[in-house]
Amino acid sequence: MKHITTLLALLLLFSSSLFALSDKELAISINLSGKQRMLSQKMTKESFLIRSDIDKKENIEKLTKSSQLFDKTLKGLMAGDKSLTLVAIKNEEIQTQLKKVETLWIPFYKEVKSVISGKAENDSYDMLEQNNITLLKEMNRAVGLYTSSNKGKNRLALANDINLAGKQRMLTQKMGKTLLFASNDFKKKEYIADFKKSQKLFTETLNGLFYGSKILELTGTKLPQITTQLKEVDTLWKAHQPILKKAMAGKEMKQAIAGLDNILVEMNKGVFIYTQSVNRQKQRARFASLISSFMSKSNTLKKRVNLSGRQRMLTQRMTKLAILVSSNINKQDNAKKLIKFSNLYNKTLMAFRDGDAEMGCIPSNGKEIKEQISIIEKEWNIFYEKAKLVADGKDKDGQALDYMISKNENLLKISNELVKKYEKSNRATNYLDKARLHIVNVAGRQRMLTQKMTKEKLLIAKGKSEYSAKLEKTIKLFDDSLNALINGDKEQTIVKPTSKKIKEQLATVEGIWKTLKPLYIKPKPSTKELKIIIKQNPILLAEMNKMVKMSEVEIEY
Repeated sequence: MKHITTLLALLLLFSSSLFALSDKELAISINLSGKQRMLSQKMTKESFLIRSDIDKKENIEKLTKSSQLFDKTLKGLMAGDKSLTLVAIKNEEIQTQLKKVETLWIPFYKEVKSVISGKAENDSYDMLEQNNITLLKEMNRAVGLYTSSNKGKNRLALANDINLAGKQRMLTQKMGKTLLFASNDFKKKEYIADFKKSQKLFTETLNGLFYGSKILELTGTKLPQITTQLKEVDTLWKAHQPILKKAMAGKEMKQAIAGLDNILVEMNKGVFIYTQSVNRQKQRARFASLISSFMSKSNTLKKRVNLSGRQRMLTQRMTKLAILVSSNINKQDNAKKLIKFSNLYNKTLMAFRDGDAEMGCIPSNGKEIKEQISIIEKEWNIFYEKAKLVADGKDKDGQALDYMISKNENLLKISNELVKKYEKSNRATNYLDKARLHIVNVAGRQRMLTQKMTKEKLLIAKGKSEYSAKLEKTIKLFDDSLNALINGDKEQTIVKPTSKKIKEQLATVEGIWKTLKPLYIKPKPSTKELKIIIKQNPILLAEMNKMVKMSEVEIEY
């Protein structure tokens, strides 16, 4: 009897550990309970595809599998299921919530079965439309309870990331469903607004999974397997935006839904990777965070200053190319370049706003920086349209070119303000850190000046003599800045380089500049000399760009 009492006491003492799930078990439960959210939307979407007689046979098969999986998973969450590797959690609050889901699921499943059997009436579809979001919300509460049960010193750090990565799967199906409803004029405005909210949330969450997000409480990860898969999702998602835009207007509905289903497949792979080898991931994450805390802040800021500095250059390069196109100089080639660099400016601006894994760009969070991005975006949208008109040969009256010539310096000015704000956001107190960041800025500005000089020279050649004074200032600024980069300048917070690689690169730039400077200064260069400027200018830009990259990434300066 005494032994039994002792055993009972020990059981009571360690009851919390008996009722808790391991990290691996918890990760699987969050994954599969999260998948239920997606299935609630997938089933509704498939039901209405059947009603619309779209790939009916295929969608009946899909709906059968989706509903059977929801039913099996719900039972597995409540009671455990070896085939799904699910362990039932002995948490009263979660079990109560799962029973609430079950109460909603039973009548919902009944109507789904009637759709599968071909016996569904309008009332069946009305029931699915009216209750699928309620089922989703209650299932989402269950996922939230699993995630919040994850407490204590050794908690699973990526619990909420697994939750929201799983939620992304649901959003692909919810978007497909809302587009389908809207295309049938079923509460069209309401469902289009709902689609846009889901679209925005998907983008924000994807960025948060890469970089972390305080708002979404996402940790973010640098684990290679996960980031590689998230990049796959990111590529598909961005490529699919034009089709989704058409689908909002009721076009290409099948392609839109099929593309969302492809994204679902890749997102599901990502969630699976999150749940694999959780303990090993935790160890690697700790190691990654040590490296990250040492390097990431400085490198991220240098990357932002580099890219925002490149935007300044692009404002001038686009305008230069537009002048070349309108002057019929290598028209086809320069038109392609104008489109290429206009798209690059647009992509980079969106990367500052939303983040871009491919560009290694983290979304900007500072209030001042966000406001500046909005100012640029407003000005850029019109400029972008005009650039496309010139490139496409549709600027018959020359108004688009005139707009670009009149507005490019304002776009340059507000783009430069963004560079300043990024540099100003540097909180480092170390002189060398500040100097390195400023060098990225100044070297980056040199790229812009190569394009600005050429633009101004071409405008002077077209008879616009008012640009002569501007060109003189641009030449002087490039010349002075190059000397400062080579020899250092304390007043400008520019240190003299000691790195052999950087000194050699600056010497290469200086060599090209010595050839071009007399041609830029010459008041009336010959046609042959103008051709030399046009031909050599991209080479000067490319070599200056190498210098910027070195100033960003080289450890020794």
